[in-house]
Order: sequence, then structure tokens, then C-alpha cells
Amino acid sequence: MLRIVSVIALDLRSGVEQLGDLIAEASTIVPFTGAGISTECGIPDFRSPGGLWTRHRPIPFDEFVASSEARDESWRRRFAMQPTFAAARPGRGHRALASLYKAGKIPAIVTQNIDNLHQMSGFAADHVVELHGNTTYARCIGCGQAYDLHWVRQRFELDGAAPTASPAPTR
Repeated sequence: MLRIVSVIALDLRSGVEQLGDLIAEASTIVPFTGAGISTECGIPDFRSPGGLWTRHRPIPFDEFVASSEARDESWRRRFAMQPTFAAARPGRGHRALASLYKAGKIPAIVTQNIDNLHQMSGFAADHVVELHGNTTYARCIGCGQAYDLHWVRQRFELDGAAPTASPAPTR
């Protein structure tokens, strides 16, 4: 039986207790995570005041596909954020979910995050459904192959534009 649950509590303690009871009663849990789980790890969110999209207009996918300028801007933004993503490590929420995954309560996780922290916490990559991709590699939108970001960045910096040729896949 599918049951979607939302916990609204008057205080943190009762909320944690309610959540603990729900987890104990459930045979299977499929978490859905967003920015909140990663902000404690140093990953800024996109939508909140001060977030990336308050400083830079989002680039819609159709614009990204149609415009080399939009793709180049998207890569510039990605490379500017690389030190932040590289320094991030899984936080308490990631580790708690990973322990439930390792215990067999969670078969997979769905996330809006692009930071790879669920995989770093112990989830198998094929058990993480990433709605917005993953910032640790580049995937060709034509063929679906994954490519090493180091190669993409080298080509971008050398040519001043996103690469059009493909290297050997890394995944």
C-alpha cells in the first residue's frame, strides 16, 4: 500500500518522535530530498533569498539546448561552483538516510540535488534518482553518455566555449 506522509509538529521534539514512529512502522520508505538536506554541508540553495537564482537568472532547458551562449554561461556557472561542490561532505541527514538504506528500509532515493552527497553517504549510484542531474560529471544530451568533467573544463578553458566533440566515456 502506498502511503504519502507529511509530518507537521508543534515542536522539534514531537516532530522527531512522530517521524521515528512512522519509520519504525513502515516496511519501505522512499525519501524525496531537496536543497535543505545539503545546505548544512555548504551547498547553497538556488531559490531562497541570496540563492544562486536571485543573483543569476535560471537558464531553462529549451534555452540551453537552443543557444550556445546559454550553454557557455551554464558551464561558467558550473565551474565557478566547483570548489564548493568539491569541499562538501555528507551531512547528518545524508548519513541518517544512508543508515536506513543500508538497513534495507530504503530501496532508492529521489532527489532534486545535484551534489552527489547521497552517493558519498553510501547509496549506490543506481539507487539515486537525480531529477536535475549530477554535478560530478557531464552527460551528453544527444547520446546519454557520461563524461569526465576535467576534460570538459580543459576544453572549455582552451576553446572559450562548451566542447562539441566527445571524449571517451567515463561511466
